[in-house]
Amino acid sequence: MEDRGIHMRWTRAGAGSLAAAAIAAFVYGSTLAPSVGAGDSGELILAAQSMGIPHPPGYPLWVLLARAAAVLPWGTVAFRVNALSAVLSACAVGLFYLLAARCGLRKSGRFAATLIFAGSTLLWDSAVQAEVYSLATVAFLALSLAAFAARSKGATSARSDATFFFVAGMALLAHQTLLFPALILGIWVLARRFRPRRLVAALAWAAVGFSCVLALPIRSAAHPWFDWGQNHNLTHLWDNLLRRNYGGLRQNPFRLDRTVDEIVCMGGLMAASCGVVGASLTALGTLLAGRARPALVPLTLAALTIPAALVAFVGFTPDPEHLAQIGPFLIPVLAAAGLWAGVGVANLSKRLPRIARAPVAAACALALLATAALHYRLCDRSAFRLPERYGRDLLEPLPRGATLILDGDNETFLAAYLSRVEGVRADLALVNRRGHVFGDPYGLTGVPRSKWTEIQHRVDLERLRNARAPVYYATPPEDLVRGGVRFLNEGLVYRAVLGSEAGLGAAGGNRRPGASRVASNNRDTAAWPKSTDLLPGGPERYGYVERKLAITYSAARAQALWEEERYQDAFPWFEDAARVGFDFPAARMNLAVAAAASGKPEVTLTELVAAMKLAPYDPEPSARLAVLFAVAGRYRDAAVYFERAYRISPSVELASNAARAWSLAGERERARYWEAKG
Repeated sequence: MEDRGIHMRWTRAGAGSLAAAAIAAFVYGSTLAPSVGAGDSGELILAAQSMGIPHPPGYPLWVLLARAAAVLPWGTVAFRVNALSAVLSACAVGLFYLLAARCGLRKSGRFAATLIFAGSTLLWDSAVQAEVYSLATVAFLALSLAAFAARSKGATSARSDATFFFVAGMALLAHQTLLFPALILGIWVLARRFRPRRLVAALAWAAVGFSCVLALPIRSAAHPWFDWGQNHNLTHLWDNLLRRNYGGLRQNPFRLDRTVDEIVCMGGLMAASCGVVGASLTALGTLLAGRARPALVPLTLAALTIPAALVAFVGFTPDPEHLAQIGPFLIPVLAAAGLWAGVGVANLSKRLPRIARAPVAAACALALLATAALHYRLCDRSAFRLPERYGRDLLEPLPRGATLILDGDNETFLAAYLSRVEGVRADLALVNRRGHVFGDPYGLTGVPRSKWTEIQHRVDLERLRNARAPVYYATPPEDLVRGGVRFLNEGLVYRAVLGSEAGLGAAGGNRRPGASRVASNNRDTAAWPKSTDLLPGGPERYGYVERKLAITYSAARAQALWEEERYQDAFPWFEDAARVGFDFPAARMNLAVAAAASGKPEVTLTELVAAMKLAPYDPEPSARLAVLFAVAGRYRDAAVYFERAYRISPSVELASNAARAWSLAGERERARYWEAKG
């Protein structure tokens, strides 16, 4: 009778899981992006279309699934691969419902937990465009369910162990951050009846699951046109898995204040993702967990290893740009938070008087549904085509046969998608300065990154000397600017000419705030769009990477007007760029300089203070604020901010400036102190 009861409970949970997945699939599908997205989306669609190899560690499991989606006979390639994200995220919602049942949550708790998890902006954002995070979420939840199965009393040890460790091995291919939860859950599984023989079998099954990684060197040996890692052998594969050809892992040295900021910012990001109601119910659940606590604690510890690893091994700068990058890594933590919230809802109803239970449950349900409706508006990308437009605006205005040299991920992969997949401007010669796509014209494969700039500089100068058609850059490289190459701004791109060819288009003495020296050669752009016009519903609806694309439009127009010394005309465009880039320190600092040139000191002060708050570990906003105070004759304030900039990043120049400011303020003793440092 007990087995039959368990079977019936799991049957009901399975039906609820299917219903949750179906509803999620419908909602995610209704908000699905119709075309290529920003960030990694273009790169991943290219990998799916060509069976190529994206950035390390290569994501072979995702590429195989995406390739299967890409060959379906409906819609564009981008839409099919986007749809894979929606399907995988819906599967994650179904698995989450099962996990909630496995943790002992009652029906009301399962409903609340699943609604919080499925309606969170982090999961929803990963469901509407091509990304690897939806598969990583499925892998984490499958890993958690397999761990509970292996720990259960009635489990057949060998079979349940094999299932768990096979899934653990495959999970590492879904996303590298899952290594840490897999280790914690693996220890938890083996801690029950540990035997050395069991450990050996576990490692063997994990190796079998991980063996899918061999698809990378096998495919690389066929020389696909898109092969980031060049994994032709096991040595190159190992280097790729360790990111040796993708830049260093550690971003900053350890600092206690930065570590605290990292933790606080990740907590704030999680709270914003699940909403005020979800965050409050999560806190309540930690207090009222009751009998569910033993099941939730190991799962929560496993999920928390991801932010712990980010702090310990990455040391990211806690600013909006880096938080946008690491946000999707935290979806497993969001799953754990959703479970605690579900426990809070279920146990709260038991502690209330019977007459109050129904009203409180209805209020919670309405609040959660209202949060999901708000997140629907924030995450809806069903009419969002800005990334495709951006790629077309890069390619279509160029003269026939021109060469376009790309470097940043956004412009590179959007141009590559439109050219290779959609056939837009196939006459253009596209070159990637890092050799990831379009071949490796710089010969960077196997060369240490420290030597890349020297090689790129030499090859680019040779190309410019021998070019028979115009050569354009999406972003002027600093090494070429320093080498005397002139860049004429033409919309979203810059035509490169050697110094003797620049003629009347040569850059003058004035420069756009914060930019390399370029010159304006723009046509009349009366119809040029403002960045705010490209983001229906307001900039707040969109993520950092999407707004970064939009900013380019107003920034390009502002730069053109600035180079023509039309400062008053340039100011509204800088203002528009800062409105879209409300959390971009560079956009705020550019507006500050433009405001100073336009005789608006109050705006200058406001924007520099805002930039300083957005980038507390960048010395530039503080240094610029110090200069502003010095120009205004407020030498004491100038000295204080020069000191602040020095503490962030010590330099002789900042120490000397602080000494000079203290001297002008009449503080000779402080001035001598800073003179000694300079």
